[in-house]
Amino acid sequence: MLTVFFLLVLLSVVLYRRFASNYGPAPIGLGVLHRGEAVFVESAAEVLFPGGAGLPVAGIDARLPHYVDRHISALPRSKRWQIRALFALFEHLPLFFPGNDPGGRGRFSSLPPASRASVLDRLESHSNALVRMVFMALRAVLVLGYLGHPANLRDLGVAPFAISAAVSDAELLYPRIGGLVSSIELQLSDRTDPSGLEPLDPHGPRHRAYARSSRDSR
Repeated sequence: MLTVFFLLVLLSVVLYRRFASNYGPAPIGLGVLHRGEAVFVESAAEVLFPGGAGLPVAGIDARLPHYVDRHISALPRSKRWQIRALFALFEHLPLFFPGNDPGGRGRFSSLPPASRASVLDRLESHSNALVRMVFMALRAVLVLGYLGHPANLRDLGVAPFAISAAVSDAELLYPRIGGLVSSIELQLSDRTDPSGLEPLDPHGPRHRAYARSSRDSR
């Protein structure tokens, strides 16, 4: 009986060291992801979207833990757990797909960047279609957050434009939904003449909420 107890204690220590210990603190502002998941997302983003790949913001700087946190917070519980299970699978995948460096069977987030990249490269080119599909699932979760970073959107030329809102007759006659007519603050002098509106310039200024890109400073 005592032997079983010590074996259980030893197993608990091993599992704790593998699954929970030595993670750094999670970024401030997360509501759903725990620190291990946040560290994994950052470590995966660093090698999936390295610096110098043509966009101004590298994966490690794109605040992907915050994007993933917002994304899975909006999902149903079942979908949320699927994504979290995907992260756990990749975090401990080196047990079966070890990295090239010494200690390559450690957690994915603990491996050096080159070793992490080698693990993902092997998965991406694996002969088994199911393994490749799992890799693509991880990349699909992260790529929208990376490309959706304001500076990257601006560099891709798809960030929203800075557009001055036109005032039509409808704004003068009808209040906002749920508002009273007395809440209309616009006057006839605020009305925009449609004939004076110019076509949208594809090279025009972008919305101020989007950071300057590397190309703007050249």
